[in-house]
Amino acid sequence: MATRPLLILVVVIVTLNYSCLNRQFVDGRAELISIADTALNDSSVFLGYIHQIDWEEPYPSDYFKIWVENTPFETTASPNGSYFLKVVPGKYTLKGQTASGSWDRLIEEVKDIEVAKNKKYRIDFYIGYTIE
Repeated sequence: MATRPLLILVVVIVTLNYSCLNRQFVDGRAELISIADTALNDSSVFLGYIHQIDWEEPYPSDYFKIWVENTPFETTASPNGSYFLKVVPGKYTLKGQTASGSWDRLIEEVKDIEVAKNKKYRIDFYIGYTIE
């Protein structure tokens, strides 16, 4: 029965440690750049980079998720933060977030993108979040 008080003590210490983190939500942003490319054979492409602000290490291959809202189009970023997503022409909202999806506040998006044939759309996402 000596393990129960020890377990309670460990839980209290972990809870206190977690609650003492100084979480700061830093505003993120997304940047849109459009580029024409007639070699796409009437399709369209989203590409770019996604980063977390204040992150210094390489990313795991599935650390970031990029998706087109209300469609099946989605992908994960490579370890260097790059992504590539082929779509058909239409009007879309492109979103980026860490793959864990922990907080809705950390979703960056570019709304109402008119996607034309034979176009590459470079969108770079900067996800805002930091712990001190």
